[in-house]
Amino acid sequence: MPKVQGLSKAEANYRKAEDPKVSCHDCKFMFPRLAIGGCRFVRGVIHADDTCDEFKPRGGASGRTETPG
Repeated sequence: MPKVQGLSKAEANYRKAEDPKVSCHDCKFMFPRLAIGGCRFVRGVIHADDTCDEFKPRGGASGRTETPG
């Protein structure tokens, strides 16, 4: 596990998320969960629709809460 804000974007392979299910918005390390925020491990401004190799889902397997319907 990297140290707090110990990775550059290049080291974390920060990039545009091809799948929204693995975007920073759904990662447990992004704060706050807005369009633009920060990351526990990656330095700099983090965009919610991007991702990196440190992605870990928030909550369940997909990171999203399903509403019974």
